[in-house]
Amino acid sequence: MRSLKVLILEHNPFQLMALHQMFNAVGIYDVLTAPSLASAVCSLGHRGAVDIAICDPQLKGGDGLALIRHLALQREARALILLGAVASSLLNDLEPLLCEHGLRLLGCLQTPVSAVLMRGLLDNYLNALQQPDGA
Repeated sequence: MRSLKVLILEHNPFQLMALHQMFNAVGIYDVLTAPSLASAVCSLGHRGAVDIAICDPQLKGGDGLALIRHLALQREARALILLGAVASSLLNDLEPLLCEHGLRLLGCLQTPVSAVLMRGLLDNYLNALQQPDGA
């Protein structure tokens, strides 16, 4: 697996650990984990932009949406994976922001996350990078 830098925003410590281990299992070791918006922004400030950010846009307290806005406006991620049951109305609301700032939505995954589905999204991302016009 190509070297990727990933940021995971997840309030639940067990889910955060499971996602981190899932990435390690497929050979991705540069994984930033954050239990809150503040820690995610701090990690980005210290370690720089990421290839892929992962979060639930419907996290309590609005952390997920706030992170997505931050990533888009600051251009601190190239792609995004959404977790949880994401309402289609929310996706419709996010689409203009993502398009305007070049943040690619790789897909939405239900929790608990399937390692097979996650790997499929990662492979699609990497394949797109190898295309002559890949972003």
